[in-house]
Amino acid sequence: MKAVRIHEYGGPEVLVYEEVPKPEPKAGQILVRVEAATVNPMDVSVRENRFPTPKQPPKIIGSDGAGVVETVGAEISGVKPGDAVFFSGLGVGSEGSYAEYVVLAEAQAVPIPPGLSFVEAAALGMVFPAAYYGLVRRGAVQAGETVLVQGAAGGVGSASVQLAKALGARVFATVSGAAEADLVRSLGADEVIDYTTEDVVARSLELTGGKGIDLVHELVVSVNLPADVRLVATGGRIVCTGQGPSPEAMVPIGEALSKDATLLFMNLNNAKRAGVAAIAAEIAQMAADGKVRPVIGESLALAEARRAHELLAGPHLGKIVLLP
Repeated sequence: MKAVRIHEYGGPEVLVYEEVPKPEPKAGQILVRVEAATVNPMDVSVRENRFPTPKQPPKIIGSDGAGVVETVGAEISGVKPGDAVFFSGLGVGSEGSYAEYVVLAEAQAVPIPPGLSFVEAAALGMVFPAAYYGLVRRGAVQAGETVLVQGAAGGVGSASVQLAKALGARVFATVSGAAEADLVRSLGADEVIDYTTEDVVARSLELTGGKGIDLVHELVVSVNLPADVRLVATGGRIVCTGQGPSPEAMVPIGEALSKDATLLFMNLNNAKRAGVAAIAAEIAQMAADGKVRPVIGESLALAEARRAHELLAGPHLGKIVLLP
């Protein structure tokens, strides 16, 4: 089969499209013929060895995808050949999704509801479960609350805007420029703040009548955390999902103490395979019902994975999808 592997760590140039052996499922595993795989920042972290993984090069990278079950190993009861499924969480201790075929654990396979394409299902992948885990499992968002999504036009951000709106929140979103503003408005944001031209803290307080934001979903922690503490409401929560450019962040402790602010960190991996799959199944049904939708940007052939990573590094809107 054809796949995209790295033989060393580095930039997009280390991605090699080549012939590799087709995998065989073991007990408890299924073989999926991949119809679509999405490109994520996590893939870049693996490629650059910023996210060390047990499996070393040469290895196929890629976390998310969707396709059709080809064969199943022993001890499989929940899926069968011909089932349409999507999945996430590959490419860490296993080969990844940038391939014509992948092997995954049965617990990772999520049925694709009728009405969703393979591309749409693959694009739900990591970003929607991460947004859900942050908003619901960690942030305990409630209908009627105000939610600010910091970095709303990105993959997790655009998912967070939609999920918060679907769960009954009043959604604020920070963006950079008119194109991003148009996107998040189309996804349901009630208020959009362009951080390149507006003061996010002042605008958030103005829009809430001075109360502040009930729940902040922060995707660029090292940059925005001081502002988040200043704009969060008394008793409000800040859910930290994305690190940003620095491994450290500053907290204005006096203001955080004065507001009874809660600072929450999260890692979707803590939900474990079955937990992530359960979240993904719920989101897939929401997508099939029209409550949320994945944002698709570019679709490229699998052989163009290097180009996909170059696009990911620059300004772009929506998920980049690889088609084997």
